[in-house]
Parts: sequence; structure tokens; C-alpha cells
Amino acid sequence: MRRKDREITDIHKIEKILSSAKYLHLGVLDDEYPYVVPLHYGYQINGGKLTFYVHSAKEGHKLDCIRKNDSVFVEIDYGEKLIEADVPCKYSAEYASVMCRGKAKILQNAADKCAALRILMRAQTGEEHEINEKMVNAVCVIEINVDSYTAKACVK
Repeated sequence: MRRKDREITDIHKIEKILSSAKYLHLGVLDDEYPYVVPLHYGYQINGGKLTFYVHSAKEGHKLDCIRKNDSVFVEIDYGEKLIEADVPCKYSAEYASVMCRGKAKILQNAADKCAALRILMRAQTGEEHEINEKMVNAVCVIEINVDSYTAKACVK
């Protein structure tokens, strides 16, 4: 990270960013170009290990890419606010972001998918939701196991 003065290493501050944002940008590898898609997400931190859960239709380009190459990149940003200045080059922004490298896994087990969907819904709504078999069978659920991450913020 170039701007070490903006780096966040406190896991509680990182979790604040993760719990405040509502969507992530998932980058996957296509044959020729990166492919990035915004998705709502849930997450858990267990023993210092960060895992994201997203859902999607059962077929599509994103899934085709993951099936070919499970290496992914996740970007989450929150709280962007433009900081105006008298001179264009002095404009800035307040923000917080988390960037992650990891491996995506398409969940097959119904119980795993159900647990992941509950985590996702809790993160999105702040409430517990019952997830039934019909709901589980209607979607694809992707688990993203994070290998490494960085976080930073700029607050004026």
C-alpha cells in the first residue's frame, strides 16, 4: 500500500466498513479481460479469517469465469464524500475501502447454502430470516475465502 498513513489494520475498524457497506465489487478473470460485477453480500470473520457470501442466478458469465478460475478480487467502499477546493487539483474525497484477494467456491450443499443466505440477509437487513428449501434451490451461492486483504480510509 502506497499511502501507509491511510492504512487500517484494526479488525474492528475493518468490520465497521464491512458492516456499513451494502455491496461489493467482485472481480473475476475472463479469458481476455477482467470482469467486475456489483453484488450484495454477507460476511463473517472467524478466527481472523474473512469469508464473503454472495448469491446469483444459477447460470451466467460470472459463474462461467469462476468455474474456469476460482481466483477473485473483492473491492468494498463506503462513505465517499467529495471534498471541494478552490483549485481542481486540490479536490479530494473521504472514503473507506477494503480490498481482498481470495478463492471463490460455488456451494453445492443445501445446508451450507442456507447458512450462507442467512448470513447474507442478516448483513443486508440486520434481521434474522428463515430460508426454506425452495429459496435455497432457486439461487447459486458463492463463498469467497479471503487469502489477503488491505483496508484504508481518508477522513478529512
